[in-house]
Amino acid sequence: MEETYAIEYRKGTKWNENPEYTYKYMECKICGQFAKASEDTSSITCYECVQEMTEPPEINTNKNSGRPSGWHFMKEFVDKRGNVYHKGVEQPQLKGTLKPTEVVKKKKLSKKEKEEYKRLAAVEVSIIKKEMKKLRWKKDKKLAMQKIKNYNRILKGKFTESLVTKLFN
Repeated sequence: MEETYAIEYRKGTKWNENPEYTYKYMECKICGQFAKASEDTSSITCYECVQEMTEPPEINTNKNSGRPSGWHFMKEFVDKRGNVYHKGVEQPQLKGTLKPTEVVKKKKLSKKEKEEYKRLAAVEVSIIKKEMKKLRWKKDKKLAMQKIKNYNRILKGKFTESLVTKLFN
């Protein structure tokens, strides 16, 4: 003997439903709440009952190892406990023989600093272009064009620490 569940037909009201069509809604076999079903469905379990039946997903978060990013690519890295690593491979015979590696974090430029460097680069480009008109030799023009090329990289927003120090310090 097959159990029958209540069925309703409703017009579409949700964003992904056509308001002109009718959709079949069927009573959940566990809680009795109505849920959308296909035409050939005989019984249905709603999403809330399915959630109660299953365990919540296991969320794995990356735990900080206390080492800087890219430590396993360094030729030699010594952690705080004195463990020595050569390209990510531990060297137990060298434990405690070297001082811990000090990692210097690169200073990020602020938005104001970037805008200031862009402004300075634009000024330098205009100065170099004025001087280029006076240049006579091709070798001198090549040097000026190289400087303009470097300043244009900064104007485009491609900041590298080495380029900024080379041009402005």
